Amino acid sequence: MRLSPLDPTLYNMQIGTALAHLLAGRFDDASSWSERAFRDQPNYLLAAGVVAASNALAGRQEKAQEAMARLQQLDPTARVSNLKDYIPLRRQDFANFAEGLRMAGLPE
Repeated sequence: MRLSPLDPTLYNMQIGTALAHLLAGRFDDASSWSERAFRDQPNYLLAAGVVAASNALAGRQEKAQEAMARLQQLDPTARVSNLKDYIPLRRQDFANFAEGLRMAGLPE
């Protein structure tokens, strides 16, 4: 990211970093990185989901619900049950991510 700070796809690296922090349980760092990606790419469904999950797991429910509202605006069919269609994660990683989205208000 430092080598190419003007890369138009920088949001992909930011969301990758955010996911790594989220899965490692560092929710504040995950929130910070995912919000950068979401700010740069507000129509990026995965960024909205990581913002929602990381903020919910960090105890910031209002921010989580704002991101969840945007996620559901982008894809009204998004549910915890079809989450694996968006992102392939191992079982335990998926459970943690899904729990954050449930806490943020994503329907089952």
